[in-house]
Amino acid sequence: MKQKQNINTFSDLYEKTVSEDNLLSSFITGHLVIEFLLTKIIEITEPKLIDFAEGLNHYKLIQLTYGLNHIDENQREVLFLINKMRNKFAHHLTFEPSISDLKEILTKASSAFSDMTDGLEQGLGEIKNKTTIRDCEDWVIPEMFVQISYDLHDIYQNLGGDIEDF
Repeated sequence: MKQKQNINTFSDLYEKTVSEDNLLSSFITGHLVIEFLLTKIIEITEPKLIDFAEGLNHYKLIQLTYGLNHIDENQREVLFLINKMRNKFAHHLTFEPSISDLKEILTKASSAFSDMTDGLEQGLGEIKNKTTIRDCEDWVIPEMFVQISYDLHDIYQNLGGDIEDF
């Protein structure tokens, strides 16, 4: 069933256009960071595949990275969940993830990624007893992506990439 957009007037649409939405912007930015790092992982190991990889959608890029054995099954599952949520943001103007949606990603990410600075654990603590994602601190989503990017960057480095320069 298609999600209802909850845009009933032009004024609603206008407000959606001009509002600052930290949730949306931090989620899209995090998704782009993951895409960038997956592409860099492909580039450093299979330079002949870079043009191909850059033409893939995010789902297929995850599949390619997994198929090359650079991420494991649990990491792939988390990245798929993130991509699924990003698609909802991209195709439903008023989409807002539920606390249970976010909890699922954070829980699975805390098992699949190292949580170097405890951002996933802290995120799970922050969403506990919250009823909507808007009740959470703004750092929860960006911190989730930071923790995932630490591991993806570590994979890149282990494959020969520099700690700082791409």
